[in-house]
Amino acid sequence: MSLDYNNLSALTRDKYIPLLVDNIFNSNILTHRMLRKSKAAVSGNKVLQPLEYAKASAKGYYSGYDVLDTTPTEVFTDAAYDWVQGYATISISGKEEMLNDGAERVIDLVEAKVKNAEKSIKDMFGTTLFGTNTAVATGFLGLGAIVENSGNTIGGINSGTYTWWKAQEAASGSASYANMVDSTHADYILKQIREMYGQCTVDNDVPTLIVTTQVVFDAYEEVLTAQKRFGASSQSLADAGFQNLMYRGTPIVVDDHCPAGEMYFLNEKYLQFRHHRKRNFVFEGFQKPVNQDAAVAKILWLGALTCSNRSRQGKITGLSTNYS
Repeated sequence: MSLDYNNLSALTRDKYIPLLVDNIFNSNILTHRMLRKSKAAVSGNKVLQPLEYAKASAKGYYSGYDVLDTTPTEVFTDAAYDWVQGYATISISGKEEMLNDGAERVIDLVEAKVKNAEKSIKDMFGTTLFGTNTAVATGFLGLGAIVENSGNTIGGINSGTYTWWKAQEAASGSASYANMVDSTHADYILKQIREMYGQCTVDNDVPTLIVTTQVVFDAYEEVLTAQKRFGASSQSLADAGFQNLMYRGTPIVVDDHCPAGEMYFLNEKYLQFRHHRKRNFVFEGFQKPVNQDAAVAKILWLGALTCSNRSRQGKITGLSTNYS
């Protein structure tokens, strides 16, 4: 029995794609937190993200008949981010089609193929999220580029020229696990967390998520245990299956895509995935190319990771990459 590609596409779209998308959103901590709050962007050549870059100057105190300053001050401008296309394919070769003749075998085959596509997308997004890429050919803009203190251009704004557009960054002096858990050492992990947390904080505007590696997470947990502190966790993250500890009410979590020796302090109020309303993990049904003995379906995404305030983001580099 040859495959009915229309029926197969309908089955895949209705039964497997919703599960695939849900599993992608739950794959790792950052995709769980950020893809779930992705918003549709207005169509255009760029994804425009409004920024607040200055306080209004038309304010102050006065006495009697003093002249009031009514000079308009532009408070908001836009950062412009490139649209980025992502995809995964589900392919069934002619040989596979012949060897899986029968409805039940075909369904099993499609299920396995969809799971493989899911794994590919999970890894692709998880890796790109922490990437330093700035070119659309290599994926959407990554945190490695956004959370950067040197002068670089993000969203069309050069942070070398406009220093308010720089993120916070600090380098650990000695990448040693022993030093991180030693309260007398300059690289004591609690001291480093406290300092970076403070750099990313203005009044009650604080980091909402701290992301790091398992090694650094374990050092923080060891410090809490040694000081007999209670490392409370975020219940919502625990319910979603993610281990976490708290620092001043902010979850500290492990993401296996986080680069070795790094710790990110993120304020998610200013980080946002934006997607095209017609390309948010959309499934395009099976088609048979004229020059191949195969049927191919596609899962398509079009969007960008945007930031509206880089100065509220931070990272520590040079932390220990092992337990020695």
